[in-house]
Amino acid sequence: MPGNEEAGNETVSSLGHSSPTTQLSTLGVLKSAFGCIRRDPVLAVPFAVVGMLVALVDWLRQHDSVPAVPTDALGQSVSVTYSVFPQGTTRTVRHVGALVDLETRYLLWAVGLEVLVPLAVGIAGWVTITRVLDTHSGPRALSRYIALAAVVSIPKLLGGFSVDIPGFLFGLLLLAVALFVLTRLFLLPALLVTGSGFVTALRQSYHRARGQGMTIAGLIVLIGLAYWGLATVPVAGGFLSTAVVAPIHAVAIGTVFSTGSGETPSISADHIESRDTRSDESQ
Repeated sequence: MPGNEEAGNETVSSLGHSSPTTQLSTLGVLKSAFGCIRRDPVLAVPFAVVGMLVALVDWLRQHDSVPAVPTDALGQSVSVTYSVFPQGTTRTVRHVGALVDLETRYLLWAVGLEVLVPLAVGIAGWVTITRVLDTHSGPRALSRYIALAAVVSIPKLLGGFSVDIPGFLFGLLLLAVALFVLTRLFLLPALLVTGSGFVTALRQSYHRARGQGMTIAGLIVLIGLAYWGLATVPVAGGFLSTAVVAPIHAVAIGTVFSTGSGETPSISADHIESRDTRSDESQ
């Protein structure tokens, strides 16, 4: 899949080849992700399908007899709703407490809905990242990806969590810690797709994120804001958040992953330099 696109004097690196001497910028990664999806629209299809499923599940939660509540983030004036694995932000959520003492048929129905969404999101993320990286990924890699994506969804079922921040400086400290952790986990989905085990993927994600910390942190904030912003759209928010932002998130992960550890000099914020131009032209 060709990966370089010229815009004036700008060159976007190939996603199918490693460019270990390239330092990315946040805007450069996003521009590359948009360009990749424009050249290969199939990348947007898996999450578009899942977006319709998310919208349907939101509607069903609102109309069936098992209690559901609006997603906590939608009640905030501004929220960064980011997940390690590409997935949209639903407009409703059903906490595990709502499943207590249900009749068997209602329990099976409610649990089925809650299992269906992470399963679909996991498959869509795996398919998209596999295509971006142009790699072959077997059933074991898929099962690892889905399993960890499901684990990430557990806090929602438990009612989520919130932290009371007593001061501005303490809030900045918590934000810095959260960004550090999420930055080091950013490449985890790509590593699972390429066949790494859980422990190996965690370790490699930590090390490969070095040198790209500010770039990845910028991606986390912008993607998280986009997830939340589109989810606030009445009725269609769950679909838009999933169908529009999740594929960009997945392709961005592939972009950063394909460039290696970024141990070389940085370039301007609007550029991603490619060393594979001749290889791309030959394709």
